[in-house]
Amino acid sequence: MAPWIRTRHLPTAAAVACAVLLLGGCGSSRFIDGPLNRESPPPEKEEIVVWHTYSDEETRVFENEVVPAFERRYPDIRVVPVRQPYSTELKSTIISRASSGKIPDVVRMDVTWVPNLSSLGLLYPIGDLPDFAEAVRPLQSVTMETNSYQGRYYGLPLDVNTKIAIYNKKQLARAGLKKAPDSFEELVRAAEAVREPLGLDGLSTWSLMPYFLGLGGRLLDDSNRHAEGVLNSPESVRALDRLMELTRQGVFGRNYILGKGDRWTDMLRGRTLMVDEGPWFYTILSGSKDNRYDLLADTVAAPFPGRSIIGGENLVILKETKHLEASWTFVKWMTGKEAQETMFKVGQIPTNRTAEMPEALRSNPFFKATMEGIRNPYLRPPIPRLYDIEESFADNMLLVFAGKLTAKEGLDRAAAEIEAIIQSNG
Repeated sequence: MAPWIRTRHLPTAAAVACAVLLLGGCGSSRFIDGPLNRESPPPEKEEIVVWHTYSDEETRVFENEVVPAFERRYPDIRVVPVRQPYSTELKSTIISRASSGKIPDVVRMDVTWVPNLSSLGLLYPIGDLPDFAEAVRPLQSVTMETNSYQGRYYGLPLDVNTKIAIYNKKQLARAGLKKAPDSFEELVRAAEAVREPLGLDGLSTWSLMPYFLGLGGRLLDDSNRHAEGVLNSPESVRALDRLMELTRQGVFGRNYILGKGDRWTDMLRGRTLMVDEGPWFYTILSGSKDNRYDLLADTVAAPFPGRSIIGGENLVILKETKHLEASWTFVKWMTGKEAQETMFKVGQIPTNRTAEMPEALRSNPFFKATMEGIRNPYLRPPIPRLYDIEESFADNMLLVFAGKLTAKEGLDRAAAEIEAIIQSNG
């Protein structure tokens, strides 16, 4: 009997059989007394592929600070970040990759995409995971709803943004105002006083809706199931008629609506009273070597006078992932305090309420206005075919502003089309 087989009794038949197997090399290491003469290979790391759409500076912080911090905390998981273009083509790529089985594990995507991809069965319902309630407890509830589809949750909110009003400081003073307007009507009076336009940037829901809502218009009912009687209600028709009238009067710049001109430069030069933008206005221009303006001295930033439209990105896990536990661990990390505070440094507004604003941003009016604007949000309807709905809305608004349809005709037509889109989705 080999000296490393320990027994105090005569071996049974089973023990003899086991000893034979051990001598043949088929035993367990717990039978070996003392260390081996060779080092055991380190355990292989589990690898997850993460698609993201961060900008250059955001990518630098994400890949050089956030990902390494995660891997230090979870050394058995390796993150492979892959930067993707921020465009609707990314959504098409995800759909085509899913059909071929060549998918990433985790994707950072626009908040409006989640219901659509959920309806196609491409996303894992992370709301079914046992610790989901604990993971979402510190997150802002308004952004959580963008991850919901038919009563189940398919993602976590990663960052949030909203449009704020950015004024030319001298033009605001010319209008006789010491601070930004508190109401939409006060904003209109200021534009009329200085005879400089407001920078309405196009006719998409993202661009037009803050103004349309500010004048009393509505897109869908509270259930997000109907457009008929809401989008073409008397209140909505009056709102669009007023927008048309203000455009004819020059309160809104027609060239901006048609996608022409440089709104940012025109506002900084005093040719436009106000543009509506997110905090990226500050981060992009302040980091540009061509910028010659003192943004904090030359402009006034304030919440949009009315309801702010909410945007942002969510983190989702693809349904066919082979690394669910590792992917879920990463998603929770990214929405946790440490990662959120790190990304906040490059302007990513956190969804985690426990994340503190970096010292460098605390006195920055652009970010202060954004944080205030999030408190009175307009959330675009979290429904699957939102892209088709927004396309119908924009197409019909273009016909109205081009003078081919009246406000009522355009809204009647848009309401009928959007109603059919919603109902076709069940």
